[in-house]
Amino acid sequence: MRALFLTTLLAISLTACKIERSTKPSSGGKTLEILVVCEKSDYESAVGDTLRAFLMRPNLALNQAEPMFSLANINWSAFEKTEMFRRMRSIIVINFTNEESQDFVVRQDVWANNQILFQFNVPNREAFFTLFQEKRDLMAKAFYTRERIRIISTFKTTENITISERLIKTFGFRLIAPEGFRILTSTPDFVSINKETKDFGQNMMIYTYPYTANSFQQEDIIRVRDEIAQRYIFGPLEGSFMTTESLVPPISTEVNFNGRYAIETRGLWKLVGDFMGGPFVNYVFLDEKTNQMVMIDGFLYSPRRDKRNLLIQLEAIAYSIDRIEN
Repeated sequence: MRALFLTTLLAISLTACKIERSTKPSSGGKTLEILVVCEKSDYESAVGDTLRAFLMRPNLALNQAEPMFSLANINWSAFEKTEMFRRMRSIIVINFTNEESQDFVVRQDVWANNQILFQFNVPNREAFFTLFQEKRDLMAKAFYTRERIRIISTFKTTENITISERLIKTFGFRLIAPEGFRILTSTPDFVSINKETKDFGQNMMIYTYPYTANSFQQEDIIRVRDEIAQRYIFGPLEGSFMTTESLVPPISTEVNFNGRYAIETRGLWKLVGDFMGGPFVNYVFLDEKTNQMVMIDGFLYSPRRDKRNLLIQLEAIAYSIDRIEN
């Protein structure tokens, strides 16, 4: 019955999508929150343990323990009856059937815009464990990417045009930073912006420099990062400046950066001559039009608040890059 109900809902929604797509509401949910639809007894069993062990594993890029995602559970009855739950942005449905066959269904924008749903139709828990192991990386990447897209869309509504225009003039591309950010430093090859509140500081630096054969090596990325940080990013005490924390090795990964080959590096920063620090995320890629390397670096200071959700906002600004052709 549950499978039939959900299949019917999906069919109705997909049909309506073709006719009146624009009438769908925006999806809801907290940042990086996933709604898990299954019975409480399943969620509190090894099924839930399996989900939590992977999706709530510690985020290695932060200087305090925070999970990659936050999970919330709702049972079938509440999900079927409550529109608010069906409008959540990120949903996992676990459906135990009486059939021997199993399948894995992916749906997008079913009940709301910018929504993604993954459904497991499985005969037993062992089948779920096997199928989840196979699909978990795909799911995590999709959930994370959707969240970043949602943040970019939100930032577009309050884009700081002054920052966009300065970046276009300096580099030939823009980043969508929302109101609240301001330009700190601007030179012919470097721009830094930041947002300061009483609880946290979000910062970004954008820099261009000549390409070399080692430009995509982590050692060279950290060298360049530290050189420009020492030159432009200062602490409150005289003589203090930012550098990369070497006691916790940075993690570098190849990524598709809006269609560009790039290296993403995550790690921790600290101040030389002071006691501040926090996480950073860094992207480097080759601008083929200018044959220059581009470094976009977001770093965060938030001693009293969780950092995961603030850092993904800086990632979203970086991923909003849009080259403006003259």
